[in-house]
Amino acid sequence: MSDKEGTQIDIPELKTEFLFRRRPVAIPGDLRPGWRIGLLVLLLNNCCRAGRTSLTRLHVLSWGIRTNESRRALRAALSRTFSPSSLVVRFEPFLNRAVDFAIGEGLVRRSGGNKIELTPNGRKLAEELASIETAYVVERQFIEEIQLNVTEALVNHMFPGRD
Repeated sequence: MSDKEGTQIDIPELKTEFLFRRRPVAIPGDLRPGWRIGLLVLLLNNCCRAGRTSLTRLHVLSWGIRTNESRRALRAALSRTFSPSSLVVRFEPFLNRAVDFAIGEGLVRRSGGNKIELTPNGRKLAEELASIETAYVVERQFIEEIQLNVTEALVNHMFPGRD
């Protein structure tokens, strides 16, 4: 190692071999496909009429439920204390991947272009998850609070000209 003038600085602690090893990267629970699929079926079952919605609305619901901050922002938009068009909604590829996995598992299906629809198997899974008291506790409380209030009209107001 050298300093600004180019002279060598002797630091014995740095005279060692570097060893690089691949380590597994922990994925936060809310980004894991299994968690996302469960949330997906709960949202479709409880926040969407007939278990069917647009992919954009699903992204808004998924974003709105993830953190305390996003829940507050979505509540404010629903109560009209905050303009829905000023929300910054994060569209996450993890949700798209969960939708793809859920389609592969027969829990949801695509319907009419960008619509996602719950299948009977998906409805059954949502009911099973709802019966487990310790599963998705915070998320189910928020789902109960918002129910069907995040409408396609609200999403259209948030993203004008999307269709």
